[in-house]
Amino acid sequence: MVIMKTSSEFLSTAIEAASQVGTRLQEMLGESRASKGVTTKRNPADLVTQADRMTEDHIVRLLRERFPNHGVVAEEGTSHPGGDYRWIIDPIDGTTNFAYGVPLFAVSIALEHKGDLIAGVVYHPSMDELFAAERGHGAFLRRNGHEKTLRVSDQATVADSVVATGLPYAIRETGHNIPEIERLMRTAIEVRIIGTAALNLAYVAAGRMGAFWEPGLNAWDIAAGALLVQEAGGRISDTQGRPFHVDCRDVLATNGRVHNEMVRLLGAA
Repeated sequence: MVIMKTSSEFLSTAIEAASQVGTRLQEMLGESRASKGVTTKRNPADLVTQADRMTEDHIVRLLRERFPNHGVVAEEGTSHPGGDYRWIIDPIDGTTNFAYGVPLFAVSIALEHKGDLIAGVVYHPSMDELFAAERGHGAFLRRNGHEKTLRVSDQATVADSVVATGLPYAIRETGHNIPEIERLMRTAIEVRIIGTAALNLAYVAAGRMGAFWEPGLNAWDIAAGALLVQEAGGRISDTQGRPFHVDCRDVLATNGRVHNEMVRLLGAA
């Protein structure tokens, strides 16, 4: 894979790490669930595979070799204290899709500096699409050796937009997000549920979706994608419209133009 031109060693390293593990994940996609070592975590809907842990270990090892004083937090439990810098990693966002051979999953790597996201990469191996952003330098998509700048969509209303959401792991018990999905199904052109927050955020940044919301997310689900949206000209907040931070659980990302309308619709639901 040709590495995308970047102005930052941080972003270049994140791209390198995501590209390396993505190649191996794509090779493993068609293997059986048994060979992937699929098990559960919090409940039967919350899956993890051996590939999640293998991928996390590889990414963390590379980042720690390059930046030994940086902190790390990752979905499968890796945690290293650091100074002003913290890497936030989801080795496979969309593990259920990956476990079942569905080619909708991504590697998500972000870097935070003193609480501000400064670099982010979301890599979709099955499409060989690498979305990357650096604070103040915009967001880019690399595919088939070509690069283009990312810009959010220009739809002005939700009625003209395709929107996306996700299903919380405890949805069977809580019903959280069902009323919101019903409300948006009656308003937007379509509501998409593809099973990976990182890709949904990248698609908002790329103008493919007008909005994405999901309750109950974690920092590793959203960190890289949030920077993509911001650097592509979009807006991100919590679902009530309050300022975004990386530990925000209930997230709304839009092209900016439909943001206030989405807040009202979600609130009404």
